Amino acid sequence: MIEGSEIISLDCSSTVLDTIFFMKTNRIRRIVVTCEGKMAGLFTVDEAMRQILERSVEDKLSNVKLKRIIQVKGDPLEIAKAMMQNSVDAVIVDGKIVTEKDLVRGYEWSDEERMFDLAVRAITVEGFTRLSTAAEIMVRNSIRHLPVVEDQPLGMISARDIVYRFSDKLTLQEEVKQVMVPYLVKGDTGISLRDGAELMMQKGVGSLIFSVDHSLYIVTLKDLIKHIYMYSMKV
Repeated sequence: MIEGSEIISLDCSSTVLDTIFFMKTNRIRRIVVTCEGKMAGLFTVDEAMRQILERSVEDKLSNVKLKRIIQVKGDPLEIAKAMMQNSVDAVIVDGKIVTEKDLVRGYEWSDEERMFDLAVRAITVEGFTRLSTAAEIMVRNSIRHLPVVEDQPLGMISARDIVYRFSDKLTLQEEVKQVMVPYLVKGDTGISLRDGAELMMQKGVGSLIFSVDHSLYIVTLKDLIKHIYMYSMKV
């Protein structure tokens, strides 16, 4: 069963900066934006990073391009289909918000398919890379996770880390190694989809890293949603 959460919202008269502060305080990655009492869109860490990079954090949410509000029934395949076809990381189901993480947590994964089969070569950054550069890489490649590597893997920097740090410092001039999570959650190349998804949920991470021949490969929540979506196209 896919369980969602109560909807947390802000009025579209709020500024981007106020919204970023609110997200950090409530430890959330996305928020429903309402205008005149109606849901107008989703503001996520993706939109936050774009606004920060454009130096437009004083803009009101009413002037920001938001992700669409998508309402679907509770079937996992329909949820995955709605997320992929509308490029959103959350949908509304029975008055609650269901995220990629909620779907991955509640889905019945196969213990025969390998998680590594979904992996792609990870884009990485070095520890001295500025947060602003990491944010630009994420926005340009539509990703949220960058392993931090020098002579060896050092950790992970995520879009959430960058946005939350901006709420504290109001700048992205720090080096990523000052902000990153100082470790990577790794999986064995033979780990099943079921065990891999369970490991991600246990560790509370949005990606699983695989090290093969001195190269890093990554599977994210979005990759898992895409896998469910591809399955839904076959049934």
